[in-house]
Amino acid sequence: MADDIAELVRDLPGLKSVTGVWRLAEQWLAAGDSERVAELGVRLVGEYRGREQELWQYVTMRDGLLRLLARTPGPGQVLATGRLAQALGGSHFPSLAASLLVSAQQPANLEALFSDGADGPDELRACLVQELVVRGVDLAGLPQVANWAGASRQRHGRFAWLPLSRAEFELGYPVPARFPDGESRTRQEALTWHSGSAPVPLPGVRETTAAATGELIAAAARNWAEDSNGCLEARVFEFVDPLTAASLPAALGAIGLKCTAAAAQVSLSRCFPVEIWEVLFDAAAEGGAYESAEYGAYGRLAAWRSLAGLTGVEEGTPVAEVEALAAAYRWYSFGTDSGWFFRQRWDLAIVALSPNGRRLAVLAATDTY
Repeated sequence: MADDIAELVRDLPGLKSVTGVWRLAEQWLAAGDSERVAELGVRLVGEYRGREQELWQYVTMRDGLLRLLARTPGPGQVLATGRLAQALGGSHFPSLAASLLVSAQQPANLEALFSDGADGPDELRACLVQELVVRGVDLAGLPQVANWAGASRQRHGRFAWLPLSRAEFELGYPVPARFPDGESRTRQEALTWHSGSAPVPLPGVRETTAAATGELIAAAARNWAEDSNGCLEARVFEFVDPLTAASLPAALGAIGLKCTAAAAQVSLSRCFPVEIWEVLFDAAAEGGAYESAEYGAYGRLAAWRSLAGLTGVEEGTPVAEVEALAAAYRWYSFGTDSGWFFRQRWDLAIVALSPNGRRLAVLAATDTY
């Protein structure tokens, strides 16, 4: 095995097509030799890591072998995926591998990665736990996964903050017909401001966006700006007196937001927390116009971080507190004709108004090809 793999690795840069190598890997896998496929991937990583810009053949085979292993059902393929993810390292590939594995494998097959001595980075295991939670899998039915996730020594790091079950608004639709104050979801009061409208009296206001808070709020759309062509705005304002719902559109047009600058119209629609959660999670997990997906595990983390920032608490605040605050806040989506938004599929515009009506947080993001 070592000799033929060594030859494949050596000759890869000179190939005009990798179809032959790919078909060979498929044949190995069809014969039940997932370890051989993983070995090819590991050897390619060891030889060509860092040369991605010049070797398209390496990138194609690297990514393809990871997907091939992860998407082929069976505990052997799960273990082989873990071995290749170990060689790839970092956070992107374990996160991608976890998403692929949970999408293609029976949950019971994943326990192989949590057995003693199994290859694979803890980053992959941590991502797998969160991917399972996102999909509503009861970890109690996967004892090895549950034991690993529940062990205090294993729950350190960035995911330790997240609960191992979903919050109510993570459960998805359907949403109630009415908001807690009795307002109908389908017969909402029209909240629109036009530049030619009569002036709307607004209380005094000052911006209070701290750097840490802005970073938290922006978490769900960070990848749109950093890994694609997107723009984002994450800001907080404090009003002297409470804002009424009717004054919100005018406030958005008057407080100096970039996304509403020069707008002739601003309109808002009230939302439930479940709707806000879906927008935040999808923004992070799916990514923007270009390859910037965070996938399920990091998408969930980013969405919770954005919720924490939007509701005005510090990073690390118990998730139960964030959940309670999210339920107490009034949430809106908004639209504007300012020209800031690209008006493609990647537009995000969220307003969070505190229970006392004085704190207004905004997250706006847009992306394009």
